Amino acid sequence: MRTQPISRYLFASILLPCAAAVSVTTALADYPSTILADNPVAYFRLEETTGADVYDSSTNGFIGVIDFNSINSPTLGLPGIDTNSFSFAYGPGGAGDYGQIDVPFNVLLAPPAADAVHGAAFSAEVWLQPTTQPASGSYCVPLADNGPYGSGSYSGSSGWNIYQSPGPASFWIFDMRPNSFQQFTTPIVLLEWYHLAVTYSGSVFTYYINGVSQGAFADATYIANPGYDLYVGSGPNTGWQPFQGGVDEVALYDYELTAAQIANHYQVGTNSFRAVPTPASIVSEPASITNYSGTTATFSATGNGTTPLYYQWYRGTSAIAGATGTSYSFTSQYAADNGATFTVVITNAYGAVTSSVATLTVLTNVNLVAAPGSITREVGSHAAFRVVANGALPVSYAWSVSTDSGATFTAIPGQTADTLWLTNVQLSQNGYEYAVAVSNPFTATTNSATLSVEPRLVTVPLTGYAAIVAADQPVAYWRLDETNSTTATDAVGSFDGTYTNGTSGSFIFGAASGIPNTTDAAVGMTNGATIQIPYAPELNSDTAWSIETWLNPAIIDTYRVVLSSEYNLYPNPYNGWYCYLQPSANFAFVPQPGNAFITANPVDPANNNLLVVGKWYHLAITDDGTTFTVYINGVAISGYPVASSDFIPNGTGINLDGTAGITAGLGNTVLGARTDGAFGTFEGTMDDTAVYNYALSAAQVQTHFLNQVKLTITASGTSVILSWPYGTLQSSTSLSGPWAAVSGATAPYTTSATGAQVFYRVQTQ
Repeated sequence: MRTQPISRYLFASILLPCAAAVSVTTALADYPSTILADNPVAYFRLEETTGADVYDSSTNGFIGVIDFNSINSPTLGLPGIDTNSFSFAYGPGGAGDYGQIDVPFNVLLAPPAADAVHGAAFSAEVWLQPTTQPASGSYCVPLADNGPYGSGSYSGSSGWNIYQSPGPASFWIFDMRPNSFQQFTTPIVLLEWYHLAVTYSGSVFTYYINGVSQGAFADATYIANPGYDLYVGSGPNTGWQPFQGGVDEVALYDYELTAAQIANHYQVGTNSFRAVPTPASIVSEPASITNYSGTTATFSATGNGTTPLYYQWYRGTSAIAGATGTSYSFTSQYAADNGATFTVVITNAYGAVTSSVATLTVLTNVNLVAAPGSITREVGSHAAFRVVANGALPVSYAWSVSTDSGATFTAIPGQTADTLWLTNVQLSQNGYEYAVAVSNPFTATTNSATLSVEPRLVTVPLTGYAAIVAADQPVAYWRLDETNSTTATDAVGSFDGTYTNGTSGSFIFGAASGIPNTTDAAVGMTNGATIQIPYAPELNSDTAWSIETWLNPAIIDTYRVVLSSEYNLYPNPYNGWYCYLQPSANFAFVPQPGNAFITANPVDPANNNLLVVGKWYHLAITDDGTTFTVYINGVAISGYPVASSDFIPNGTGINLDGTAGITAGLGNTVLGARTDGAFGTFEGTMDDTAVYNYALSAAQVQTHFLNQVKLTITASGTSVILSWPYGTLQSSTSLSGPWAAVSGATAPYTTSATGAQVFYRVQTQ
C-alpha cells in the first residue's frame, strides 16, 4: 500500500517577506497616504484597539462589524503595517469557534458589468501573516467577497475569495467564481507577512504575491457578488474554514490597479512595519499525541514577538541536540518513548517563554481496518483481495490460499503486499479461499475471503484496436459500442458499468468513433448522462495504475468532469482522483485529498494548443508510484511528483469502518462526472476506456493512440518468443521478401533462435 510521506518542515520565525532591513527611523513614503492616493472604494486599515467596529478610511465611510469568538479573537492592536493589525485564532471549539469582520454588502465593493451579472473591473489587496498550517483536506479563508454555491445569477456561486491551502506546506489560492481559480505552490512560511493582490480588467485576472505578478488569466465569465457581505478573517459562503493569523490593510478598488501600483504598495508597506520590542510569546502550544511504534512523532509550536526568535526543544528536563525549529520530529519506539514529555523554550532579545508540557503515548497494536471481502469475478478477469491495516511499524503481510474449503492453507510465494492480485482467473479456482496474516513486531491477525468464478456473461470481440489494448492486459476495458443498452460491458474484466441518464440526460448509441483506422462505435453523452461503475479494488490500485479514454467534447464552457474515481464521506477528506475539462480549454488532473492539480494542453499549434469542440482526443493518465503523467494524443504533456500531492487512492483505508467498507455508490468509478456530482458533467462523445494496474509506458500510450500493431521478440534460452495482438505472422529470409505466412503461428509463438537469419512481420489486413 502506498504510504504518505511525512516531511519535517522547520519554519523560520521571520516577521517580513523581504530580505532588506525594515526597522527605519524615517519612512520613504507613508503607507496610508500611498493607498488613499490611488482612490480605493474601501480601505480598512484595522488600526482599532477597542470596540466592535472597523472603519473605512476612504471617502465612502463603510463600517464593518467585528464578531468576536469565545477567546475574544480577533485580537486588536498588534504590530502591523504602519501601526496596528488584527490577529485571528480559533477558540476551544476549533474551526467552529472563530472571529470575523462582517462588512455589509455595497455595490461599490462588488462592481457589476453593464449586464448587471458579470463583474466589472476591480482590484483588491490585503496583508496576511499566517500562524498555522491548515489540516489535511482543509482550506482557510482570510478574505472573501462571494455568495454561497447556488446563489446569485449563476448556480455555481459568484464573487471571489482567497484560500490558504492545506499543510504541511500550504500555499495561496485565488478563487474567482464561477470558473477561474489559480493556486501558486510556493510554500507559505509561518509568521511571515505576505502582500496579496488581485486585479481584474473585465476579462483578465492578474494575481500578485509580494508585489510580483504570478500571471494573467483570461476569464470573461466572472460573476460579481450579487448581494452578500464582505468577510475578513473567514469565508462562511465558501464552505471552508476561517483563517488563523494576522490581517492588515484591506483595500478594494473599482478599477484595475497597474503592476507599478501594486509593486509600489508592497515596497512602501515593507518599509512601514511597526517595530515595537515585544517579548517572546507562544501563539500555539505543542499538543500531546498518540503514535504507533515505528511512526513519526511530531511536536510543533508557534511563537511570536520581536525577531529573531530562537527555539529549543526539551525531552523532560534535557535539551535535545539540534532540535531548534518550530517543530521537532523523530521516529517513536515502544517502550523507550512511551510516556516521554516534551516542551519548547522560545527566546528573543526581550525574554523567554516555556511551553506547556506535551506527552507522547506509544501504541504497539496492529489494527485490521478492513478485511478482504469475498468477491465474484468472471473467467479471464483480474481479481484482487485487499486488506487495510495500520498500527505499529513495520507491518508485514503474508497471503495464503486454500483449495479445500479452508481446511488447509498454503503460502503464496512473493505475495507480501497489502493487495493480492490474481490474473486470468478460471473456473477451476471457484471456491478458493484466500487468507492474509498481518503482523507487526508485537501482534498478528488473520482472516480469509472466498473467490467465486463465473462464466463470462457477455463475450465482446477483441479484434483490431481492441486487440491492441487487450494485449496490454487492462484490468477493465469498456468498448462503449453497445446499442440501446443499460449495461456498459467490461470486455476483459468483471466490472460492468451502468448507463445512467440522471434527471434529464441521454445517450447517443452507435456514434462515430475517432480512433484511427477503425469503424468501431462510440457513445454520446448529454445533459448529465454518466456511466457508473461500482467500486472495486481492482479499479483503484494502491501501487501503480493507468487509465485511458477517447473523447470528443461537444461543449467547452465550464469545469466538466471527464473521469473520476474517488470516495468521500463528510467530514473525512476526499481520496482518489478526477480529471476535468477546464473553461480555459485544457485538461486538469486532480489527485485527492491534497487537491494538487496538473494541467495539460494538447500539442496543437493550429488551435493555439487548446482543446476544441468536435475534435477527438486520446487521454491517458499514468501513476508509476513516483510521477503522475498526463498524455494527450500519445504525447506526455505534464508530470507531477506523486509525493508532492498527498495522494490517497480511492478506498485504501480512509473512511472504511471495517465492516461496511465503501459506502454503496460513493466509491464509484464514473465516466462523465465527478463521483459525488460536483462540477459539470461531460458533454460529448466517449469511446474505448481502459483501466490498468500498472503504469503504461510512453511507447504503449503512443501505440494505442496510433492504433498500431507492435510485434515483440523476447529471447528465451536458445529460442525466441514472438508476440503480437492480432494479424498474421509472416516470415522471410530477406527484408525485401518474399514474405509468407508462418503456418499455424498464433501469439505467443516460440521458434528457434539458431540457424539461418529470419525476418518476421505482422500483416493486419
